[in-house]
Amino acid sequence: MILVVGGTGNLGRELVPALVRRGDQVRVMARGASRPFTAAAADSGPHGAGPRETGPDSTSTGGAVELFRGDLASEADCRRAVEGCDQVVFAASGFGIPKADPRAVDRDGAVRLVRAAAEAGVEHVVMMSMHGAAADAPIEYLRCKAAAEEAVRGSGMSWTIVRLGAILEQRLAIMGAGLEAKGRVPVFGSGASPVTFTSARDAAAVVVRALNDPVLRNRVIEWGSETLTANEVADALIAKAGRGSVRRIPTPALRIMSVAAKPFSAFLARVAGAGVWEDSGDESFDPAAARAEFPDIPITRLREVVASQS
Repeated sequence: MILVVGGTGNLGRELVPALVRRGDQVRVMARGASRPFTAAAADSGPHGAGPRETGPDSTSTGGAVELFRGDLASEADCRRAVEGCDQVVFAASGFGIPKADPRAVDRDGAVRLVRAAAEAGVEHVVMMSMHGAAADAPIEYLRCKAAAEEAVRGSGMSWTIVRLGAILEQRLAIMGAGLEAKGRVPVFGSGASPVTFTSARDAAAVVVRALNDPVLRNRVIEWGSETLTANEVADALIAKAGRGSVRRIPTPALRIMSVAAKPFSAFLARVAGAGVWEDSGDESFDPAAARAEFPDIPITRLREVVASQS
């Protein structure tokens, strides 16, 4: 049994169906307020059966996938989530959720889940992290990821840390929402700094490899799909829509917002801070070494993701 924590997010919606297609038994841990379980995952079970839902206040409906509704803040929920699992993928994140706190999810929740997994005898944990994760990183989110990495390294279990670039599908959703609502694509900063994006499709393929290939045990791998600028992403969205313009938020305004917004919107403050970091150019990296080692893992580019969106 493989537990996927955060299995209803951008990565999870690609990863869970991929695992089920391989014949793996999967348990998805998601909060009660998470997005609905994906039809793709549900349809991949025997005879198209939906996921079997377990956990507090839930019912069992049969199927190849168990959906466990639990809270990473709960020691008991974390212990129940890992019961009977051989491997765990931690793909949850609180960064992009307005009412969530990355410290509670990406740091404390990850540490709590890793501890529960170790106590339950889980063999291997795949920890999803991000390029730039470090104890002294300039933004708190990356410091939270570094703490989660440290926890899994010291857990006594086998581990794989997958550091991703910004998730391309998530960025397209954010920028595309502005275009749909107001006809303008939001771009933080100059939009000219390089950013190495990772498609959720490619990230899922890396995780599948990490779960099955001993070569990736006790290693850190950085995976990126394509290096682009925010301006290029905006142009692709506008070109597909056939309308729209860019709404640019200057870097000095982002710096002010990252501090001034904290008392009333921690979400807005952290997004602004991330925008400042992105505009520094430090969100780009060279994934060539990893690609050369694993040439069969796909590379999904911007044009393919944009073309596939409805």
